[in-house]
Amino acid sequence: MPFQVLAPILDHTQVGPQIYRLSLLAPQVAKHCTPGQFVHLLYTDTYGPHMRRPFSLLAADAEAGSFDIVYVARGRFTQGMARLGVGDSVSVVGPLGNGFKYTPVSYSHVVLCAGGVGAPPLAFLAATLHLDASAPRITVINGARTASMLVALEDFRRLGVDVRVTTDDGSAGRRGTVLDALQELGAHADKKAVVYACGPEAMLRAVGDYCVEHGIECYLSMETVMICGVGVCMGCVVKVRSPGSDEGYEYLRACHEGPVFRAEDLLWE
Repeated sequence: MPFQVLAPILDHTQVGPQIYRLSLLAPQVAKHCTPGQFVHLLYTDTYGPHMRRPFSLLAADAEAGSFDIVYVARGRFTQGMARLGVGDSVSVVGPLGNGFKYTPVSYSHVVLCAGGVGAPPLAFLAATLHLDASAPRITVINGARTASMLVALEDFRRLGVDVRVTTDDGSAGRRGTVLDALQELGAHADKKAVVYACGPEAMLRAVGDYCVEHGIECYLSMETVMICGVGVCMGCVVKVRSPGSDEGYEYLRACHEGPVFRAEDLLWE
């Protein structure tokens, strides 16, 4: 269940060009969150901006009562948040949404496909799986347009898992896309492989289509615009297959039924 709390900032560090890592003290949230869920944040009660914004969880420490997010300071909201410091507080609603579904013993190979700022929930999932002695082989494909836009790369590397880097311009790792690296990995040859992905819609569609075509189980975390974050406004709906309906499809709320969906269920528009 979600909680609404005023969370003090424990640490706020710039980790790249316009990229920040924020650590908040919120024991109730930290205790109940799982990989793939998100929080809705607000740091001011005055206009400019007044609406909350969703952020995926990068990490959570139930014992310390804290959780971390990573964000890019691009718009008005995140640029304002970047000016906050240790001791300031942020209003948090969370954890929200349904996270990644995983049963480690069911798979022989877990592939995590991260695109840009879509990396945090996959880093949380990788860390969670890494703690499980029964976890299968883990491969991370971390991609971005350029080296400076890679997110959570060191979080992945600290786990000691197989990390493969791709950039569109070749400034780090392999020149190419996340899909290129996924194809090279040959996951389609492993019938017990599973793919989890989060990133830009074009990347998610490409990865999802590839997995569906090759019969690979695949889960995609959709990055839609979430206004209310609690399933009321219907602003974040995703079109999915619904064989039992007259139309053959229905719209589900990314903030409530998602943000994680099976690739085979999605209908791209």
